[in-house]
Amino acid sequence: MRRRQEGVDRGSVAIEAAMLVPVFIVLVSLVIAAGRIRTADGVVVEASRDAARAASMANPAGAQAAGWKAGADTLASEGLKCPTPVVVPHMNVGPGQTGTVKATVTCTVSLSDLLWRGLPGKVTITSSFTAVVDTYRTQ
Repeated sequence: MRRRQEGVDRGSVAIEAAMLVPVFIVLVSLVIAAGRIRTADGVVVEASRDAARAASMANPAGAQAAGWKAGADTLASEGLKCPTPVVVPHMNVGPGQTGTVKATVTCTVSLSDLLWRGLPGKVTITSSFTAVVDTYRTQ
């Protein structure tokens, strides 16, 4: 009579879990990082658009300040700490030409707090937007 071997596979589930859990954690962290980058990208695009539009509607003397404020307010409302937007107005153009305002926002998003502190990783996001100067803006 043969005896059945019971318990030969004992502990195999624990070993499989020990091998798969770290892989699962890394995959979840990558998904979170992708979401964070995509969200920050949307905010940077919105800030550059807001900065250019605000500067295009302001009077020429205060255009740059209006663009900085609008861009910084958009970034602050979403919790991003980025340098002040660069706003370059081209409002003094010849007759028959349309002036423009270009705003550029650059932001660095840190990924170091996804798994544990001190883990390296950051992504730089840049967006530029050019707005046509509003003909009917306040002078």
